[in-house]
Amino acid sequence: MIQDQRRETLKRLLSCTAIEKKRILEIGCGSGRVTQMYAKLAQLAVCIEPDHTALNTAAHTVADAACVRASGMDLPFQSECFDIVFFSFSLHHHPDYLTALSEAKRVIPPGGLVLVLEPTPESEIQRFCKVFEDEDHCLTAVEKTLPDCKLETISRHRFSTDWEFIDFEDAAEYFFRYYSQSPNTEKRNALREFLGSQAHAAPIHMTDTLMLTCLRRP
Repeated sequence: MIQDQRRETLKRLLSCTAIEKKRILEIGCGSGRVTQMYAKLAQLAVCIEPDHTALNTAAHTVADAACVRASGMDLPFQSECFDIVFFSFSLHHHPDYLTALSEAKRVIPPGGLVLVLEPTPESEIQRFCKVFEDEDHCLTAVEKTLPDCKLETISRHRFSTDWEFIDFEDAAEYFFRYYSQSPNTEKRNALREFLGSQAHAAPIHMTDTLMLTCLRRP
């Protein structure tokens, strides 16, 4: 499986701000897929992730970043020690979005940036994921929360990235593994139904439609 081969995510990040020589904190780095796109450009790249297994993968994947097991709800860092805080597909996983955003605001100086990257409910990949977990209500709640977080919205970028799977088996295996579920016939059939005729294609191409919001601390 190949995700975002053209690095559209990095292009959008760079369209928001100059990453070079900046101190960046990424919240929710997962296995480090996005981290490795920008880490070499930064003066300092620190990524946090609460999941131990994912964090170990990130630590082995990205040599240019410091990986710390922590939560965005209680950042183990001093105030104003980063220039940019980047929520990488992670804000909607926090139990309190305003608390997480307040912590992000705390660790940047006035003029510092908070970048929030999230999938959109209409994304093809996100709709495919509904077979396993419906996150639409969380994503909608994040959108409603952002105007109340006492940060200034300076830009919003809607864009799509491409995903490529070898075939249906590759796609099914990836998502069962991602959601830590054992394969079962009911969900496999639901995935096939969603894909329709494309379930028989090789390779299978899908798109993930994303929203990147750039916020600034006044």
